[in-house]
Amino acid sequence: MTINDIDNTIINKNGNDQKQKRINEEEQSVNSLSSITGKPRIFDEKSKKQFDEDGFLITKDLLSSIEKKQIIEYADKILALPETAGKWMQYYEITGGKRLLCRTENFLEYFPELDQLIRGKITDAISELLGERAVLFKEKVNFKLAGGAGFNAHQDAPAYTTFNQRLHVTALIAADKCDKENGCLEIVRGEHKSGMLPHPGGELETSLVEKWEKEKKWEAIELESGSILFFGSLLPHRSGKNNSNRSRRAYYVTFNTESDGDFRQAYYTDKRNKFPPDVERIPGKDYSEGAKVYNLSNPIPVQTD
Repeated sequence: MTINDIDNTIINKNGNDQKQKRINEEEQSVNSLSSITGKPRIFDEKSKKQFDEDGFLITKDLLSSIEKKQIIEYADKILALPETAGKWMQYYEITGGKRLLCRTENFLEYFPELDQLIRGKITDAISELLGERAVLFKEKVNFKLAGGAGFNAHQDAPAYTTFNQRLHVTALIAADKCDKENGCLEIVRGEHKSGMLPHPGGELETSLVEKWEKEKKWEAIELESGSILFFGSLLPHRSGKNNSNRSRRAYYVTFNTESDGDFRQAYYTDKRNKFPPDVERIPGKDYSEGAKVYNLSNPIPVQTD
């Protein structure tokens, strides 16, 4: 064996040792207990860094096959709920002259098993991304039925200022497959670092939207049923019209840090008062002020009478 052979053997050994060290560190990171939840960690350091850098993270297998099936079954049940005052909150859009159910909120009390999933595994995942224990702020299903309208470009943060929380992270849980044809979410990677951006009239400033279009920065996030997109409230996003004959039902479950307080009940009390669902509205009452907070970039009519 020559000196060069010995050198190459040492280099290969060192390279293999470093590779194995990285593998061991990644396995240890995933298998170790989270200092936040006290349970096995869901995300490794690489995933956490990716979330911090990009403003979003996609997971395909956080939910088990049984849980993915439950997500679809509960979406069916939530869609079938009757319009009822004082309980779940349903909002409609008018598309093609038809009244379509756009969104249902405030429903977890009526589905204990779904509530347990959201306040369990999903809360643990969000806690790791926030870096401290998370608490549920609000939940909704956007149905985007066949022919349903899209949502204009916006950040969520301007709609979350009422209770002065510092941070919010949302889990978009796909009940249906989300693709370009049925109006999947589109995001601008990394723009969360720009902070809260101007929203004249409740929508992101047109010049910014057009600038990102010219720069081809809008990315379509296509998801299989049961996959989850985690994103922060400062990430610009939008979605197009559902041009398919399929629904694009997706849960949007939003959390803030526990240290900022539990405001879920206060949120729905305030929203029910300022921008209630159709079934609870007082004829002739003006809800435009409430819409400035609770109807940003949505296809939901401000006035329904």
